[in-house]
Amino acid sequence: MTTFITVKRSPIVLIRTLALVELTFLAIYLLATLPDAYKLQIFNRLFFAKLFSYDTFKLFFLSAVQLAITVFVFLRWYYESYTVSPTSVSHRWGVFFKKSKTVPLHVLTAITPSQGLFGKLFHCGSLRIKNESASTSLVVADVSRHLEFLRVIRRAADPVSFHEPPDVETLLSRDEHDRLEFKLSLRVDVKSQQVNRALEKAVMKTVAAFLNTKGGHLVLGVNDRREPVGLHHDYGTLQRPDRDGFENHFTQVFNAMVGPEFRHLVKLWFHALNDAEICVVQVARSPRPVYLSFDGGEEFFVRTGNITTALKLSEVDSYKRSRWPSRASERM
Repeated sequence: MTTFITVKRSPIVLIRTLALVELTFLAIYLLATLPDAYKLQIFNRLFFAKLFSYDTFKLFFLSAVQLAITVFVFLRWYYESYTVSPTSVSHRWGVFFKKSKTVPLHVLTAITPSQGLFGKLFHCGSLRIKNESASTSLVVADVSRHLEFLRVIRRAADPVSFHEPPDVETLLSRDEHDRLEFKLSLRVDVKSQQVNRALEKAVMKTVAAFLNTKGGHLVLGVNDRREPVGLHHDYGTLQRPDRDGFENHFTQVFNAMVGPEFRHLVKLWFHALNDAEICVVQVARSPRPVYLSFDGGEEFFVRTGNITTALKLSEVDSYKRSRWPSRASERM
């Protein structure tokens, strides 16, 4: 997603508000038309009292106030909007003083749709967006086709698409972050030229963390300076020393440590840069928790900034409830 998508509150909300304004002013008008000698005395002291009758002025004044409030209500609706960009969800509002609130997509933990009787009747609803640090960060209120807007936000928050190859040059131009990491090889310690299973575990830790968080890209065959050095070290240790053999070995390791049921969420893309072939491991976010199995034990990893972090047992359950709230409600 490279464009901005903006939606407004449903026009039904504007009509509802205007109806409330009309009812309010009907009540005010009825009260204003009640006989009141004190109001008439005040009017007679005004400099234009000789130009208008009291009843004419009263009608003009109430109509002017009603028009002003109606225009204000319309402008308030007109200037309020919700925007999804490639990196954030924002809410903008205000007539005389513009205000805005923005929530970065990378800190979203849950989006809960809701629809009351009013929304069911007029096909609109709300979205309650939660982030990592606050119970409620943003409410997208009363928008038409709110479930479609929910899908837009989720696609923006999880931009990994297996239909198009990733932009390698863009990836290599960026520093590591919560959705991007670089590693020199899959299994070979380049200094000792020996196969090291700990390196395979390090790769799978990152993949599992991407699955448990927001997805991302792991680039293999790149040094600390983000320079492509190639996968020839790994190729030389495989029975089939090419990209097919590399992917087959990756799949075997993945199935053993992560699980074959998650393999469809990971795609390998190979690229040749400066006579060096590198591999971009593209990882989508998982719809359920992923554990890493190694030497008979299980660990749970997530991405925190540009590092992969193992959660303690006491932290895993809380994280799962916030990351997969629908699954938590299913268990209850």
